Amino acid sequence: MRSDALANQRKIVEAATRLMAERGLEAELTDIAHEAGVGVGTVYRCVGNRDQVIETIVRDAVGQMAASLDEAESREDSAENLIALLERLHTVVGKYGWVHAALIGGREEIRKEMRAVDPLRRFQALYERARSSGELRDDIESDVAAALILGSLAPWAAMTLQTRGDARAAAEAVLSPFLARATTANAGEAQS
Repeated sequence: MRSDALANQRKIVEAATRLMAERGLEAELTDIAHEAGVGVGTVYRCVGNRDQVIETIVRDAVGQMAASLDEAESREDSAENLIALLERLHTVVGKYGWVHAALIGGREEIRKEMRAVDPLRRFQALYERARSSGELRDDIESDVAAALILGSLAPWAAMTLQTRGDARAAAEAVLSPFLARATTANAGEAQS
C-alpha cells in the first residue's frame, strides 16, 4: 500500500475508533469519512465497508490487549504488576468504548482471535503469581478472581469505573478487595 493510502487508513481507523467509542457501533461510514477528512470512496479503498472498519478496530483492540498481557507476563510477580495491567486494559477499553462489545458478539474469526489471546487463563496465572508473593488474598480462588476482575472491563462496568477519574484509579478500585491487606482489615473490623 502506498504511503498516502497508509496515512489515510490510519486517519480513518483513528476517526472510526473515536466515533464508535462515543456512539457505539451505529456510527455511519459517512460520519467516519467526515471525521477523518476523506471521502467515503477513500474509506472503501483504504479500509473497506463498515463491517471491515469495525473488524480492523476490534483487531487493533485485541492486539493491544495481547501486548498488555505479554508485558505483564514479563514482569515481576506483584499486585502492582496486576494494577499496571488493569490500568493498561482500562485505557484500552476507554479508547475503544462500545467497540469492545463487538468482541462479545463479533464474527467467529474475531472471537477466535480473542480466544487465542486467552485473557482469562493468562490473568489467572498472573493472579496466582502475585498471590504467591503474599500480596493477594489466598481465600479467593484465582479463576474466580480473574473472572471478576476482568469483568470490570465490560463496557458497562468500565464506564462506571471511569467516574473514579482515570484508568489507574479504576484499576486500584477493582483490585483493592483482592489485596491481602483487605483480609487483615476485614478481620480487624469483625473483632471490633
